[in-house]
Amino acid sequence: MRIPTEHAARESFYLDIIEKCEVSKAERKGDYSSLRAWYLFGAGPEESPAIYNKIYPHLDQLTSFLYSAETTRFSINIGASVPTQEYKKIGILTQALNDEWINSNADQVFSNAMTWSLTYSSTFIKLIYNNGIHPYMVEPAAIGVLREDTQYLDRQEAITQTYYITRSELMARLYSHPKRTQILDRITASYNPLPTEVPEGVDRIVMSQTNPTIYGSVNLDLYGYNRYKARVAEDTVEMRELWIWNDETSDYQVVTIATPDVVIYDRPGESVFLKGEIPFVQICPSPQYDYFWGQSEVQRLIYLQQMRNRRMTEILDLLSKQVAPPTALMGFSGILDEKNFALNRAGGLLSTDMPNAKVEKLAPNIPQDLYGSLREIDQMFEEASGIVSVLQGLGESGVRSAGHASQLARLGSSRAKKRALIIEDSLEKVATLYLKLMQVYDNTHYTTEEGVKFIAEQFTEDYVVKVDAHSNSPIFTEDLRELAFSLFKAQAIDKESLIDLLEPPMKQELKDRLKRTEQRMEAKEAQQSQQSQPPKGGGKPDLKAVGGE
Repeated sequence: MRIPTEHAARESFYLDIIEKCEVSKAERKGDYSSLRAWYLFGAGPEESPAIYNKIYPHLDQLTSFLYSAETTRFSINIGASVPTQEYKKIGILTQALNDEWINSNADQVFSNAMTWSLTYSSTFIKLIYNNGIHPYMVEPAAIGVLREDTQYLDRQEAITQTYYITRSELMARLYSHPKRTQILDRITASYNPLPTEVPEGVDRIVMSQTNPTIYGSVNLDLYGYNRYKARVAEDTVEMRELWIWNDETSDYQVVTIATPDVVIYDRPGESVFLKGEIPFVQICPSPQYDYFWGQSEVQRLIYLQQMRNRRMTEILDLLSKQVAPPTALMGFSGILDEKNFALNRAGGLLSTDMPNAKVEKLAPNIPQDLYGSLREIDQMFEEASGIVSVLQGLGESGVRSAGHASQLARLGSSRAKKRALIIEDSLEKVATLYLKLMQVYDNTHYTTEEGVKFIAEQFTEDYVVKVDAHSNSPIFTEDLRELAFSLFKAQAIDKESLIDLLEPPMKQELKDRLKRTEQRMEAKEAQQSQQSQPPKGGGKPDLKAVGGE
């Protein structure tokens, strides 16, 4: 984009772009509030929690198939034109990258973002460098894009993020700003302006007071359970961060604006992150080609959960009537409620002078397969997300051996593998940004096995970070094990490479023990070879030949 140079026009341009990026923000906030309630409680925001929330454990299981924080590891692939001496740096940089990934808690942040991306349809990972790399999860309600009909963040000309900080934190960040006093005077700090979604039922009650006719019915339990809503008592300031592509500098322009429309910073992206890069990475397990935010997994499960809730209510109602069936009092007169109370209490007594009086219990008939419909609904859950029973460790009829079961699991996991590969792409983008940040900001000295010292900045820029052997998903684990042992049997890899592929516990200690064992074996073989060789000169000298007699 062409950004105006005149101050007033530039500020007006930024505010107009932010408004266009946030055109659907309010609508999406309401949708996300509903999806959050269905995921956590199995019911809408205005309803009481479900008796059994099937959505939560279902997504928990689906997430475990798509991403495993414990086994994920990365490898560095360099381009074909890179000199061969760069290959010697790959091993140590790969180890440093994996260590930085774990030490910064990126594995857990990504796992959390993965779970909520299935709920909201998308989530975002934001990387900030401040004496180290710090990853943060950003919910989609805080993000706005200029073109919602276009996929991928790198194809967006402008991206906005809304966040809240305390007034004291803002003052600390502005300690060296030349216009610190003027900015603080203009900023309006309100008491706890964090976004809160008012339930539709309460909104109807409040708004209907302006109308003589009150309509609508609400069954809302306000204090029955914890809604997991954060409460902040400290004054906070709403901040908006705009990342907009600047054609003149071939880089993003980063604009920080505080409420009410106070531009605090206007600077190139290179000064806060990386040139030509944005710190956001989208996680979208179910993308849609003409909708940037993708499809929500919870959205397609809501109707199944509603069906399950209705069926569960009917079953409990049927069982309660079986335990305490309705009573028919025939031929009785007087207050029937008192007579019914006497019949249903321990030691109750009921008598009458009426002839042909009769008490009949109208207990309903309980079907033999009362929970059969619930099992059918649960199977619909599994089919909706592509989790077959074999993947869950359940038996299948007709399975004759372990190999047969493994083959069925491999074939049945194709849908889950498809999504795992989509998640893998987001993982690789985050890891690639990690290594780029290490090249720019990290001055740690590394040493190759040949003794060559270098820093990350001296490594080539022609590379891409990949998830090693699809290790992000446990679905691929068994295939990887079989491949590793096959390569070892074919002598295509050595023992140390086998350990790297299998990633056992105490990996580094096992590799050190293997090296010491191999060194002892080589020393022993060398000693045996030396003892088996005859001494130089062909043995003892011939004394007769030396003395002439």
